[in-house]
Amino acid sequence: MTMSDTASTEEEPTQQISETMENECNISEINKSSTAQPPPPLPTPPKKTSYRPKASSLPTSLVRTIQITDNNHENENTSTTTSTTTTTTIPTTVILQIFSDRIFLSVTQLNGKMGSLLVCNVEESIIDNSTTYHVSTLLGSGTSRGGGGGGSNAEREVSFREVFVRRLAERITKHARVMAGVSEETILGGAEDGRGVIPPLVVGLGLKRSKGNQGGGTIMSVDNFNVVVDAAIGLYEEGWRICHCGGLVGMEGPD
Repeated sequence: MTMSDTASTEEEPTQQISETMENECNISEINKSSTAQPPPPLPTPPKKTSYRPKASSLPTSLVRTIQITDNNHENENTSTTTSTTTTTTIPTTVILQIFSDRIFLSVTQLNGKMGSLLVCNVEESIIDNSTTYHVSTLLGSGTSRGGGGGGSNAEREVSFREVFVRRLAERITKHARVMAGVSEETILGGAEDGRGVIPPLVVGLGLKRSKGNQGGGTIMSVDNFNVVVDAAIGLYEEGWRICHCGGLVGMEGPD
């Protein structure tokens, strides 16, 4: 055996080992590529959920604007710091919302501002055949009766608001009695679950100040008082008919 034969014999096993290792590496790479997992999917953004209230859960809402004439309205001239009394027409907006457990009425002359917020609860007694109206202030300057800053004018303004709310409650109570099939003066006694003849009445009053409000006169004339009360009650009666007499029959609700 020559030296060249010996060298070739030694190279053959080495070449075979190299080819075997190369094949194993290729097989390993093939296995890795075949078993590799795909990248995880991107997270799905949360689905936006929108809610629409049922038509039956929405309050009956009405709005009406009337024009009243105020002969005591005070116009102030800022350039000469003088004031003159003129006849002014004041737009007065009446807003009604009838809920299942509340009646809301807003009377505003302040460009939609609600003003003071008062509530009236009506109680009837079948024992002495009486009706009691509890009026209280929830929000606004009417919470203070006298004492600093207002004097008799503040007391008069608070009394006016309470009288206004009570008159509305009286008219609504009489309407409820008539709708129940009895006379306006008949005591119904309330419901068995403790509710009164009408739900609590919440009233927002935002009335403009007039010369009478600052100079010791009347806050609102009797005629204007009756006009505003009649407008509010007329709007309530219309809303009551819509709410109780199927005025919305045939209209498609949002649900």
